[in-house]
Amino acid sequence: MVTEQHINLSLEELADEVAYLLEYYNLAGAHADSRVSPTPDARTIRYYTTLGVLDRPQVEGRQARYSKRHLLQLLTIKALQSHGLALAEIQTRVIGRSEAELESMLANLSQGKNQKREDSVRPVVWREIVIEPGLKIMVEEGWSPAETLNAIERKISAVLSALHNAPKGSNGGF
Repeated sequence: MVTEQHINLSLEELADEVAYLLEYYNLAGAHADSRVSPTPDARTIRYYTTLGVLDRPQVEGRQARYSKRHLLQLLTIKALQSHGLALAEIQTRVIGRSEAELESMLANLSQGKNQKREDSVRPVVWREIVIEPGLKIMVEEGWSPAETLNAIERKISAVLSALHNAPKGSNGGF
């Protein structure tokens, strides 16, 4: 969908690019809530960042700069809004997603534009695995590792080490 790997946009350029791509990929649509605009302006983008629905931009000098990831997040947010989802629900679907996952979600939303809402946007189902009281892992249904199990074990070990070494009363930076 969005092919250029290195994107470095200003806030206004980001808003213009999102508006163009929403139209180009037929992701813009009638909104269930007339208070939701079909394309985001600079104020809306700042609002999404404040809410945590959109990642914070990089700051170069005194100017915010936006990447391909921001572009994909905004396209996904607006596409999901056009399907009637609230920002709280959208946040659970967008936060922490890789660029590949966002692109896949956008492709599904674009292809499903002519389908009923429940066909094109399915709920995310999570499995909760309790390791011990107070420690659990959440796994999205259908997840399969993209990395080797050893690589995943190293990541989990690093998280456990960070939690163990965190000062008392701290959340370990999480």
